[in-house]
Order: sequence, then structure tokens, then C-alpha cells
Amino acid sequence: MADIYMASCSLLENEKNVKEALDGVDPLRRKEAEAVADVKKRAQILTAGLLLQHGARQFLGDKAPEGIYRVEKDAKGKPYFPDLPDVKFSLSHSGDMAICAVSSLNVGVDIQEWRQLKADIAGRFFHPNETEYLRKLTPSESEKNFFSVWCLKESYIKYTGEGLGGGLDELDFTPVLPGGFAVFEFTEGKKSIRAELLEAPHGYTAAVIEELGE
Repeated sequence: MADIYMASCSLLENEKNVKEALDGVDPLRRKEAEAVADVKKRAQILTAGLLLQHGARQFLGDKAPEGIYRVEKDAKGKPYFPDLPDVKFSLSHSGDMAICAVSSLNVGVDIQEWRQLKADIAGRFFHPNETEYLRKLTPSESEKNFFSVWCLKESYIKYTGEGLGGGLDELDFTPVLPGGFAVFEFTEGKKSIRAELLEAPHGYTAAVIEELGE
């Protein structure tokens, strides 16, 4: 299973903490953070970057190299460690929270703050079973589970690295929803993946999708 790290971004909204944080992230993320004027957005970028460096070191344990681990992006924009090919990761941030997943296999993670989303998202990206599931719930439960479904979809996008495209409405994540922490497995080609909703602070939903080993 992937190692999951989650943290509040609020400490890095304080300018006094930013310089040290900039020194602790990879050059690519540092460049992104320095180019952002918005304090909150910069704090999100830096917090995710620090979680990644920490998560990679924890994952490697005694084999962890010293220094900051470089990050690059592939042709589709998916980040990876060029010097650590056996370490896979995924990052996300929303509102005041950032999350990182680290694994030996392909992984995608997402966190969403509960906020107003475009009404057409369900129609474009949700499976009919998911839409029907939400329709039968109370308004408050429907809103909460709406974010659960969307978070799972976003995690899948990050898992594949393909971005928003066709096929998301063919994925039915309703087996994950009851109870909040159920595991859902299905076969994608010759690969099996698991989808799970993660525990998150009130007002947020988090999910992970990861490839399963043989």
C-alpha cells in the first residue's frame, strides 16, 4: 500500500517560514513557488513539495540518498523522480491542505475542499450508477458523496497521467462509497488497481488509487 502524508498549508502562509521551505523542496517546485504571487497558492505548492521530500526519504529508509531529490515532468506533465525510478508518487492540494502518496507502483492521490463545483461535472464524468446513488441521498449526504466521487475520479486521472478525457463516466466507484473506507479493485488491462477514500479533516475529501502488485 502507498504511504500517505497530509498536512495543513497554513504555516507556510507566514513569510518567516517561506525561505526555509524553499530550501527544502526540489528545484522545479521552488521555481513554481517563486513565480506565484498569491500567498495561499505558494503555501500549497511548498507544503506539497516538503511532504514529497519527507515521504520519499521515509519510503527509502536507510537507502535514502542525501540532499534534495530532483523532480521532472514527463511529456504529459506527470511529475517523477529522474534519479529514483523505483519511487512513484502523486501530489495534490486544495484549500488549506496538501497530500502526498509514495509507492513502489504507480499511484494517484487527490484532496478536495468542499466547495461549489460546476453543475455539469456529474453529467460529464460520473457513471450512471454514481449519479443514481447520489440522487437517493439526502441533500447534505449527496453533496458530501459528490466530492467523494469527484476525488476518486481526480485520483484516477493522476494515476493514469492522461488528464481529463473520455472514459471517466465508464468508471463506477459506487462500491467505494458505503462506509467511506472500502477498497475497490478492478482490472485495467493486465493491471489491478485499488481505490480508497482516506480519512481527511472536516470539510475535505481525500482519495488514493494505486496499482496492485502481482
